[in-house]
Amino acid sequence: MAVPLDQQYKIEKKGIIEERISVLHLSGIDQHYFVTYIPLPTHIEDDGAIEQWIERMTFICDDLTWLLQQNHTKFWCEVAFNRDFHSMLDSYLRYAPRPQRTISINNYSSILNNKELEENISRLMFMCILRLSTHKESSENFFTPEGFGHVIYDNYIFDIPRLFDICSLYAIHNKVLLSKMIGNIFKQQQAYSRDLKDAIKSIKDVSDK
Repeated sequence: MAVPLDQQYKIEKKGIIEERISVLHLSGIDQHYFVTYIPLPTHIEDDGAIEQWIERMTFICDDLTWLLQQNHTKFWCEVAFNRDFHSMLDSYLRYAPRPQRTISINNYSSILNNKELEENISRLMFMCILRLSTHKESSENFFTPEGFGHVIYDNYIFDIPRLFDICSLYAIHNKVLLSKMIGNIFKQQQAYSRDLKDAIKSIKDVSDK
């Protein structure tokens, strides 16, 4: 019978001392470096800046593809403990173009494969977020609901600002699936409901002044 990831342990030797640790542990990461996202340069006539931007976008596509190819344990070790992943995720959620804002086609027309790169990163990032919001991938790869709630909350996989950004990026074109994803996050970790209420109260308090 399969064991939930949050209940799996391994023995790690430190000299003559053996220590029982969770499989979901810092020692499980590859020290993979994730490149942070930057928006399209405003001066598209700057060939050097555009070339660097295209190279960076290609690296991000490669990084996300690599991450999604990892097995269940490896994937969760990376997203929980790799600080570079969090930097990349935050940079994308902050700077990625919102579908609510019209981007002039001229921004893309002179740059080879520009729009395709943005769309590919958006698709890969959504697939990554989908996996992050899923506590049961299969009968062999899963968390207990309680364990999943602790992992995503205690390791800051999601917080209210990130969830707001995710909704602003994907709600227009992926509303049904995104609703299920957000619903599962709130269902498995009720602390998010409290955090959301606190965030709304803070916004209301500031706007009323």
